[in-house]
Amino acid sequence: MKDVCPGKCRSPLGFLLGSWRDGRRGAFRMGAKNGAWCVGCCWALMASLFALGVMSVVWMALVAGLTAVEKTLPWRRVATYGTAAVLLGPGLLLFVARDAVPALTVPGAGETGTMAPMGS
Repeated sequence: MKDVCPGKCRSPLGFLLGSWRDGRRGAFRMGAKNGAWCVGCCWALMASLFALGVMSVVWMALVAGLTAVEKTLPWRRVATYGTAAVLLGPGLLLFVARDAVPALTVPGAGETGTMAPMGS
C-alpha cells in the first residue's frame, strides 16, 4: 500500500485526467477517491500530527511546516535524511530530559503540564 499510494497522491493531474467525472456527484467521487489515496499514503503522518497537536499546536505547526518543506524540495533523499536528522534532536532531547522541550504539554500529566516520572 505504501508503494502504490504515494504515486497516486503526488500526481493529482494524472488522476484528474484519467478519472474525470462531471457534476457535483462526480466531483465528490473524485475528491473522495483522491483523498483515500492520500490517507493511504500519509495516515501515519496524519496520526502523528494529530497526537502532537493535542500536546502542542506550536510543535505540530513546526513539524507540519518542516514536512511540507521536505515534500517540496527537489532533492528527495537529502530532504528526507535532513528532516530525520532535524527531528531526531528534539526526539532525543524529549527522551533524555522531558522537561527541557519547551511548549509541550502531555495530556493527563496533571495541572503543571509536565510529564510524570516513568513508573508512577
